Amino acid sequence: MEKIAELFLKIYPIERISAKRRMLLHCIFWAINFVFVWITCHNNHTGLAFNFITISYFIILDIIYFYTITYVIIPLWSNYYKYKYITTILCIAALILCLFVLFYIRVQFIFDNNLTQGTNVDFSYLKKFYNDYTYLFKSGYIISGILEIFLTALPAFFIKLTRSLAKNFSEKKETEIAYLRSQINPHFLTNTLNNIYSLSVTEDKRNSDAILSLSSLLDYVLYEANQPTISLEKEVSFLSNFIELEKMRNTKRLQVNFEVEGDIHGSIPPMILITFVENAFKHSIGDLFSNCFIKILLKVENEKLYFEVENSKSNLPINNQRKTFGGIGLTNIKKRLATLFQNTHSLQIENQENEYVVKLQLELI
Repeated sequence: MEKIAELFLKIYPIERISAKRRMLLHCIFWAINFVFVWITCHNNHTGLAFNFITISYFIILDIIYFYTITYVIIPLWSNYYKYKYITTILCIAALILCLFVLFYIRVQFIFDNNLTQGTNVDFSYLKKFYNDYTYLFKSGYIISGILEIFLTALPAFFIKLTRSLAKNFSEKKETEIAYLRSQINPHFLTNTLNNIYSLSVTEDKRNSDAILSLSSLLDYVLYEANQPTISLEKEVSFLSNFIELEKMRNTKRLQVNFEVEGDIHGSIPPMILITFVENAFKHSIGDLFSNCFIKILLKVENEKLYFEVENSKSNLPINNQRKTFGGIGLTNIKKRLATLFQNTHSLQIENQENEYVVKLQLELI
């Protein structure tokens, strides 16, 4: 499937197609669809006007059904919409009503304009619909009509499905690339080495501990983080080393509390938690008179990981805030979580007046 997606992206590059070009491609597709249906389904024994009205009726219904299902109903289920069941039922009812209304308009137009004259085709079944509009439901034609519309719209659904798969594949690749690029941030290394140098000049006893923490952190990033999963114990050790180095870089007015509860076992994807911690350090330090704090809780219970980060909000301009280790950003980490834990994670981010609160819950691997 990935090879098909890559081939599709070469033919139809998603990001470089403008809205106008996309609309043009859609119009071309439906025009080709109209010609194909005309060639295969037109009746030689009826007039041109009758064929045009009938085929236009099917194409218009195809268009309505395709765009309603593709751009209204399907996103409800892929985005976990709260009222997806009720909305889906209402959309289906609206589609059936649309089929009934357009069919009735078509029959009325055919007989009111005498489009059946001069032909030797039996239109008695259409006269029943013309005389009794409820016959559409009594005859069971509405079911066959819906099936016929779905069959004629299958090419459009196939193209949309392929494009959706290709887009998901493309986003997954972009997320992976962003993740790899974020593993080592030069600002973090430079600042940490400068701090270690300042400690060595003053013969500070924390110098050896800082070097050891940095060594462990780099060993994790360079060798451990390339694996699909890592033990939770190593991830916790990585977070501890990172927090200790950040505490050394920041002033004493920043209060940091890191608590670990439960039996630390199981595995998770590497560096899945670091973004929330680094953002806490980035945005927590304000001016000299502000109360700066970071509270981190990591708990394991019933094969689930509960991770909560709470930090004060900086009152400094964004340009004055420090750059930290990863730089992957919340947008990319959300995509990564959605890819790795499609239906097995919960992420809540609360932007309160004086603090940020992040709550993450996921199932351990």
